[in-house]
Amino acid sequence: MGNTCAPVGSALPPRRDQLITAADTAPVPSFSGYGDSIIVPQAKDRMRELIEREQLPTEMKATLAGSLTGDMQRQQLLFQAMIDTWPHLSKALREVKLAVRNAPWQVNAWAPRGKKPTAASEKLARFVEDSIWGMKPDMIKGLKGFEGTLEEITLGYFMGHYVGEIHWQKESIWMKAGGETEVEGHRWLPQCSKTLPPRFYGYPYWDQDEDRLMLDRTGGEGMHEAFEDFPEHRFLVGVNGAHSGHPTIAAPLRALTGYWMAAVYGLKWLMQYAQLFGVPFRWAEYEAGDPTAKAEIMAMMRRIGTEGWAAFPKGTKMEFLNEAGGGSSLVQRELLKLADEQCDIFILGQTLTSSQGDKGSQALGTVHMQVRQEILKGVCDFAGEVLTHQFAPSIVALNYGDRRKDIPGIWAKFEAPIDEQKLAERDNALGILSGKVPVAKAWFYERHKLPMPAEGEELLVPEPQPVPEPPKLGPDGQPVQPDEDEDDEVAEKDPEKVAASEASHLPAELKALLKRMEKAAAKGGIIDADAIADLMGAAWINSAKKDVD
Repeated sequence: MGNTCAPVGSALPPRRDQLITAADTAPVPSFSGYGDSIIVPQAKDRMRELIEREQLPTEMKATLAGSLTGDMQRQQLLFQAMIDTWPHLSKALREVKLAVRNAPWQVNAWAPRGKKPTAASEKLARFVEDSIWGMKPDMIKGLKGFEGTLEEITLGYFMGHYVGEIHWQKESIWMKAGGETEVEGHRWLPQCSKTLPPRFYGYPYWDQDEDRLMLDRTGGEGMHEAFEDFPEHRFLVGVNGAHSGHPTIAAPLRALTGYWMAAVYGLKWLMQYAQLFGVPFRWAEYEAGDPTAKAEIMAMMRRIGTEGWAAFPKGTKMEFLNEAGGGSSLVQRELLKLADEQCDIFILGQTLTSSQGDKGSQALGTVHMQVRQEILKGVCDFAGEVLTHQFAPSIVALNYGDRRKDIPGIWAKFEAPIDEQKLAERDNALGILSGKVPVAKAWFYERHKLPMPAEGEELLVPEPQPVPEPPKLGPDGQPVQPDEDEDDEVAEKDPEKVAASEASHLPAELKALLKRMEKAAAKGGIIDADAIADLMGAAWINSAKKDVD
């Protein structure tokens, strides 16, 4: 029989920092990882994303209606053209993306309501947190880190769909055994993500199965059988709708397509108007029947628009006619203003960034910022749902097996604004600052978001030290020592001090008996004199025995 050798280090116990015990632990699934990226767009494919930046109403109507067939490319390209040619829309979306990127994102360990997370849940949360913040972007290849992924999901919130492929990286876990370094195991970490162009996914309309978003690896080559379900742990998918209709026709940005046309054509018409009426009209009269004079005057009129000078025969009458209407009342200008205001209202929930309003700028600004904050929270919740229910489970499953209960959550936690002045006024009114209402020191520091100083730590304002009383001086100027008899006389003048002095010399049993008698008297109870006498005698005997011992 041949000898069988176990791998090096197999007899050693598993590393404690790599184990998480749970009741529902399952085997870690096999996974090929980052090396075989599913979608690799070619350089020449970017020409397929070309779309007309200026569309007629009939063309836009056909684009919006065609999305119902499940072809997401034309509609998504239309949204990209809107962002590309409408500065106000680009600015508003950029504000939201930056706000989501800088939101207070946290990875929270799972725990039942009202209970603290277990050590295993905390360990999973730390692992997921280290994984997502360890993602590295690659600007050359268009790969996104965690922050860039947040921006892409935010854009998908308004465009209706987001699909991003996760690129994983395999790392080895090393350990020392027998003086040598050996590989103990491996772990899969998300390296980056890449947003898919809309031609790589869609809704097949000829399929008899359940209607759902599916992957097309061919990139829209027209092959119906190319659609497939998204592979597990390889993609992040976000779908958002402005109403309850099918996602293909519920994308929020569809509501701004009409205003985009107003912005694009309003700017074009305004430029044409400026070309026509920006320079005053020129009017010249010449003698009838003189074709030579007419030709010379017409040539001079053409040159005067660009050269600023002219020379006419004597007797020629020349007039300049200014445009009568004012620039503030132009219809083209109103179209641009209306489109920008509707864009701000739709994306940010307010128009403060473009117009202040007539009155009450401070109050109006407060209301607008509150509305804007609520919209940002909604976008963050959309991104958090994708990350919590897709990204975090994939990270955990590829490293610890399929788990259902203790998956950590990835959410942006916004703290409610606190009026510090009102908080301090309330503390003072309740008597917390004066000590009338006693509270814990740690609670007070936490309430006002202040760090509690550690013991021995240098304080900004040192605590005041107690000032000792000056000694009494005699006639000769020397300190007088306190007399014990004098202290006794002072104590006799104060009944409370006398009672306290006497009680301090009583045995412990008699002290307990006195407390019981005081409580009974305070409650109006009846005290049995014989029982009290027996108890006092017993207490005195017990105390005497202790003294002898």
